[in-house]
Amino acid sequence: MATMTFGRRGQDSGGPSWLERFRAADAFVVAAWEATAAMPPGTAELARRLRGAAVDCGTNLVAAAHRGTPEEGKAYLERAKARLMEARYLLYLARRFGAVDSKRYRNLSTRLDRATREVSVRGSPST
Repeated sequence: MATMTFGRRGQDSGGPSWLERFRAADAFVVAAWEATAAMPPGTAELARRLRGAAVDCGTNLVAAAHRGTPEEGKAYLERAKARLMEARYLLYLARRFGAVDSKRYRNLSTRLDRATREVSVRGSPST
């Protein structure tokens, strides 16, 4: 089993380190959790799905860092990215339904964009 490498950006692949990927996703997870806790009644299912997509991204990144092969790591990164894309749509819906105010929406979108950039960079999950 491979181990995590906590290095600086670009050591081997020119991409973000596992820690940078995780920090970006984790910042989004925390912000999404806080935002969904403040969503109005009647939006519980939307809040639950947004939290789930955010948390699943983080858990897929952890799995990528502990992958057995580079192919497995890449598959987990792809799953993390897919969950971020799902979260993007759910966040959009939350804004359209008025469940998230514009200030919180901008904050979440910024964190989501950063997480997506970090996760989307190709390269080994452990670099």
